[in-house]
Amino acid sequence: MTACWLAAVCAWASDATPGLSAKLHPWGLFNPGAWKTVRVVTETLDDRGHVSSISTTDTKTTLVDLDNEGITLEIQACMDVAGKRFEAEPQTVKQGFHGELLGERLVLKPPLGGQVTIEGQKIPCRVQQLETITSGGKTVTTLHYSIVLAPYVLKRESATFDAEGRELGQTHVDVVARNMPVQVHDEQKSGIYVKTVQTKSDGGSVTTLATVLPEVPGGVVHSSTKELDKNGRLVRRSTLELIDYNEDPDKDRSGMFGRKRSSRHRNKPSSYYSP
Repeated sequence: MTACWLAAVCAWASDATPGLSAKLHPWGLFNPGAWKTVRVVTETLDDRGHVSSISTTDTKTTLVDLDNEGITLEIQACMDVAGKRFEAEPQTVKQGFHGELLGERLVLKPPLGGQVTIEGQKIPCRVQQLETITSGGKTVTTLHYSIVLAPYVLKRESATFDAEGRELGQTHVDVVARNMPVQVHDEQKSGIYVKTVQTKSDGGSVTTLATVLPEVPGGVVHSSTKELDKNGRLVRRSTLELIDYNEDPDKDRSGMFGRKRSSRHRNKPSSYYSP
């Protein structure tokens, strides 16, 4: 066993917390006030495969608060459609560290030992089964996660059911490559490629290939998405690009929306931990 894996096993043994915590969330290692802005360009295709419409959405997401229950994000979006610009009212979203939204009940089973294989390398991990339950149904998820290897959640499989128990769709998320060169502004960094496949009950699907940088708030800095209907026809495609970000709220940068955060949240929470 290598020194690296010995260190991983020791860290594993010292962390008895079941499930995911702040240190494993893509926003959880940043101070409130950290933000990023992304641009999503979406093309809708007609029955002949021609682009029928294009929309561009710029979204700034800011970490407002972080506590033992989860994170609070403020989302500001501006959309350009057919040459017209629409600015939506800012929204505040609170979610737990497993992705559950406020009001959803989370049921966790004890984590078990397991492993995932990435680029031929077997990586020890924890396997966590959970359910998020709402009045409209539930989502059953199995997570494979590491407490030492970014992006921490290495594999996610979930199925969503309505209140009558009918399956509405499945989602599979896999880390497919690590230590990939990624250019961000004038710097070359080491990124992670993640593939997400969503299948719908009607036979349609959505596939996304994303590039993740753990040092960027929220993680994702680029993605390409395609949506197919039940006949396999391409109906929509989009790209996401990182425009700007600020991982340190003490820096004097306000982003493209021109709004600086207040200083009242700038101290790291007591639960802050960097593996």
